[in-house]
Amino acid sequence: MRAEARRLRVDPGLSRSQLMKIFGVSNGTLTDWLRGIEPPEWTRRPNAKDELRREAVDLREAGWSINDIAAKLGVAKSTAFNWVGHVPLDRDSERAREKRALAEKRIAGRWDDFRKQRDQQQSDVWAEAARAVGSLSDRDVLLLGAVAYWCEGAKSKPWARRDNLIFINSDPGLLALYLRFLELGGYRVEELGFRVNIHETADPAAAADWWAAELAVPRDRFLKPTIKAHVPRTRRHNVGDDYHGCLTITVPKCRSLYWRMEGVMKAIIREATSTYGGAEARR
Repeated sequence: MRAEARRLRVDPGLSRSQLMKIFGVSNGTLTDWLRGIEPPEWTRRPNAKDELRREAVDLREAGWSINDIAAKLGVAKSTAFNWVGHVPLDRDSERAREKRALAEKRIAGRWDDFRKQRDQQQSDVWAEAARAVGSLSDRDVLLLGAVAYWCEGAKSKPWARRDNLIFINSDPGLLALYLRFLELGGYRVEELGFRVNIHETADPAAAADWWAAELAVPRDRFLKPTIKAHVPRTRRHNVGDDYHGCLTITVPKCRSLYWRMEGVMKAIIREATSTYGGAEARR
């Protein structure tokens, strides 16, 4: 009976219901008999969603998200995921770029008023701070320069006494302040050494040109640049035309100036903490 059922399934291609009626067996028994035999083509009914599934895959390959596909085809998000979850989303596709642009436009519009208000508040604070600072005397610049160096410069250690000053920073304003400090300390710009510190993906010569023009210092005083190795796994934001690296300013044979800064910093810390009660105040 099993062999005959399998033969009739193939030729003339009877349906399952016809075979169960002929042999008087259950659906489970017939399933076991017909295992491994494909159903006749005439018994296959097309799936109404086959076309939707193909369209979903096409949309996914064009950069559409699961949510967008579900909304466009009128199906549940879970259905859309089952159809196209195996297809990775191409975030560089035209559709993905358009969607990001629209999202950025909506966000920008939503925050425009807030940004204008914030920028105005910032400008007001800057103006008030400028009024509070007023004009700076040479003494003020000397104090500020000493503090700036103590924050950013190389300092002497008991095991490595320092005879020269090495100051490195990426802020042109702070570097200009430091140059003014050195000028008041009796050093001419022609006595100083300059060195660009920059990543290997940038242009060190162009960066040196930029620093020389920005700070009005001689280009021929620039030493061989220090190149930083690029680490691909690091996501750097200091890139593009606005990236000029850091600038190191070296002052040779300036032990007396360094000692003077040490004394200035000790005095500043002592005076600033005299009412604080910290360790410096108790010395």
